[in-house]
Amino acid sequence: MLKTPVILLSAAIGLSGCVADKTSSQEKQLISAGFVRHPANSPSRRAELQLMPQHVFLTHTTPEGLRYIYADRDLCDCAFVGTLEAFEKYAAAQPHGVPTTPAPNSGNRPTTDPNTTSSALGQTPATSSGPAKKNP
Repeated sequence: MLKTPVILLSAAIGLSGCVADKTSSQEKQLISAGFVRHPANSPSRRAELQLMPQHVFLTHTTPEGLRYIYADRDLCDCAFVGTLEAFEKYAAAQPHGVPTTPAPNSGNRPTTDPNTTSSALGQTPATSSGPAKKNP
């Protein structure tokens, strides 16, 4: 009887190690490409992270220029932010491409594009073929 719980516990620990290894590997790849890790370590950052689509690249225009954002509240409770160069370096190293998200609605105007969504930051999708363009 004792063998079954021990085996299940061992399997669970082994699987959690796989998730941690994958996360660690992805974080290392993002950081190696030039992305900066931003933990959701304040109430406002947590709220912002909750609103962002997860595990996809978004773009956001800042006074410093276009930034690529990859949010991951599930595994690291953080977002990775990088430049076009960092995104291109990361994308080039991915054999299956990079995940993207539909373009958000620009402001509060209605849109005729069925693939749009709204977002707190006004991000637009990133693609592995080049930077996303801001909606007018």
